[in-house]
Amino acid sequence: MYKIEKKYLLLLAGLLWMPAGAMITSIGLPFLSESAYIVPMIVGAVAVFMIFYFFIFSPLVYKHEKRIRAYDAQRLPFWYFFDLKSYLIMAMMMTVGYSLRTFHLVPTWFIGFFYTGLGIALFACGFRFAWRHCLYHKGHRIIPRLEKRTKK
Repeated sequence: MYKIEKKYLLLLAGLLWMPAGAMITSIGLPFLSESAYIVPMIVGAVAVFMIFYFFIFSPLVYKHEKRIRAYDAQRLPFWYFFDLKSYLIMAMMMTVGYSLRTFHLVPTWFIGFFYTGLGIALFACGFRFAWRHCLYHKGHRIIPRLEKRTKK
């Protein structure tokens, strides 16, 4: 009943990550724009984006694509777009982020640049999930870069 074709799991991940990234960005942008030090804030946001996009989220896209493609079954429960470890990390990140803002554990300028960079990276990798779905849907093989990155 809750199963979908495995090729749609990548699209589902993208459809989850893109709005989440947009929401996180919308939390950070007001703090970013009200800062008197806008240039350093933008530089900080770009740095956060680069770190999360290239070193954290992009490898996860490839990891999940490889895992999804490796399933033998063609129809899987919709929640299989992530593994248990990823769900736990996501829950921890949401809890920490909510706590930082609610209990004012960090200054607003930090939320400004960090959330903006993080949100844009999350949105971009959501788009990457959706793009990988489009390639998968058209029958493309896993790209060699994916095979190299995930050999361990």
